[in-house]
Amino acid sequence: MDKKSTLLTAATILVILAALGFGYSRMVDRAPKSDLKPLEYLGQKAGEEAARLLKNQGTVVAIWERFEGMPNPSVESQVKGFKTALARTKGLTLKESKEFVRTMSDDPRGWPAGQSTRFISMAAGADAAVLFVSLPASLAKEDIDALKGSQTKFIIVGGNSPILSALIEQKAVQAAIVNRIPPKPAGGGTETPVQWFERAYIVVKPQ
Repeated sequence: MDKKSTLLTAATILVILAALGFGYSRMVDRAPKSDLKPLEYLGQKAGEEAARLLKNQGTVVAIWERFEGMPNPSVESQVKGFKTALARTKGLTLKESKEFVRTMSDDPRGWPAGQSTRFISMAAGADAAVLFVSLPASLAKEDIDALKGSQTKFIIVGGNSPILSALIEQKAVQAAIVNRIPPKPAGGGTETPVQWFERAYIVVKPQ
């Protein structure tokens, strides 16, 4: 590939990422970028769900997504809140916090092939893994089977997906905190992080 084609490809990927980021922020009704407290609270809720799932006993790995060369302050704030929640929970230990670094050549709309196996490997030895990674719109059967057969329990924190219900029903994923579609209408005045969370997010677990 010549230099001109490489630059064109990189520019196209950046446009896609920008469009997806704008669309996702509109869909999720996210807090203003200057106020990261609501996102920290979202991370705290993930920590509380991990504590419930493991009955306040065990080890947890946090895995969060970032494209190489691009900071992700929103997810970093969620991980910060998650660590705060775990620090308050006796009997629950954060084993590791790991980045899922993606290249600019990855399709930002989905997981690379075999990503479930990579997540399982990253979480090896932990009782649960919290993935601050939005689910793709579809997932290959082998990826779903890998999650179902894992000894590690998985909690997803991110964007909603058409496949979420099936993953929960099949116990490939044990819980998820995802955006409401559509979010509840905003009230007047300034929202607290709790009000924002309850309006914009839902917790999904097996019935």
